[in-house]
Parts: sequence; structure tokens; C-alpha cells
Amino acid sequence: MKRLMTRRGFCLVSTSLVGLGPGLARAGGQPRRRTQKLAFDSESYDFEFRRLLGYTVSGGADVNEALMTARRIKDGDADSWFKHWSALARQMEGVAEGSLARGHRVSAREALLRASNYHRSAGFYLVGDPSDRRLVDSWRHSRDTFCRAAKLMDHPVEMVSIPYQRTTLPGYVLRADESRSPRKTLIVQTGFDGTGEELYFGYAFFALARGYNVLIFEGPGQ
Repeated sequence: MKRLMTRRGFCLVSTSLVGLGPGLARAGGQPRRRTQKLAFDSESYDFEFRRLLGYTVSGGADVNEALMTARRIKDGDADSWFKHWSALARQMEGVAEGSLARGHRVSAREALLRASNYHRSAGFYLVGDPSDRRLVDSWRHSRDTFCRAAKLMDHPVEMVSIPYQRTTLPGYVLRADESRSPRKTLIVQTGFDGTGEELYFGYAFFALARGYNVLIFEGPGQ
């Protein structure tokens, strides 16, 4: 990480979406009033849908795709949630393959980024059962589609492994351009149900557009 610290300084952001759901209490212990539902009666499912849909602005979702998929999902059913978001993610992978075959790199990148976010969301309600192979598969597909999209980005993206105790923490270094000139660097961390790929949509996308370099990585859980 030393080589990322520039003379102009760096910023550190630690983020986890755990605990930020609809049940979060206001200051003083007063319960937060539930907002109007967007797609699901279940507060948890509606919150996770908002989480996915919120990345539309940074290329992680499409409003029409997401709303049509939400309508197919059985409210509160983890298998249904996984089935339909996974199907949409695979559909986007197919769109990306077709776009690449025609030389449309931008369209392919956009489809792969949406696929990454859809795969991430698909496995969310499987977290309680680590023996369920679908959980690992959804994570792997989310990572792999993001890495494929990264190769089509205008900004350089490098996968990194950060030494930590007896293991390493996975992450990405994203640079504003190819120059490797000293720049302000934003460091963003997540853990537990968050992924490094998700941090691209929430932070790196916006920081890169403003000339920052970005290091995003997954911590050992929060």
C-alpha cells in the first residue's frame, strides 16, 4: 500500500452495508419509520432490491431489467430470489458475448458490469448456509464478470493481494489514467456481505471520474 500514498495525500473509507437496513434505529433509540415499499412487502427484500437498484447510476443495474425481475420473485423466498437474479445475470453475460463478437466493447463492458452486480445480489440470502454451493458460485461469477469488464474499461484496473496475518486480502487498484503520476488516492474497505466488486459501483466509479486513484479491498469481516 505504500506506493499508493502520494504527496497529495490519501483518503480512507470503511463501509459495510450490514446494519444499514430498514430496521436501523434513529438517534435516541426511536425506530425509523418504514419508507414506502418499492417492490416487496418484506422490508429486507425491498431494502436489498433498493441496494441493487441504487447502482443504476454507476452502471451496476438497469431500471427496467431490475423491475421486471423483481416482479418474478416470490416475496421472501430465497430460492426464488437467487433463481431470477442469476437468470438475469446470465442473460447479461450472453449480451456481452454477442457484443464482443460484433466488436462492441462498450456494450460488452456495460452488460458484464450489470451481470456482476446481479450475481452478487443473487447469493445474498444464501449467506446463512455456507454449505450451499450456489453462494460460492454467485460470488465467483460476480468476481469473474467484473474482471472481464475491467479489461474493457478506460481506466487501468489491477487485481492485488494485500498481506494480512497468514493470508492475503483481495482487492483492486484502479487508476485515473496510465500515467502513474502522483495522485490523491481513495482507499475503500468492505466486508461480510459486501464485495470489492460492489465498491466499484458505490465509490470507485465516481472517484475515478474526479481524477482519484482508488484502492478497494475486502477486509476480514466486520
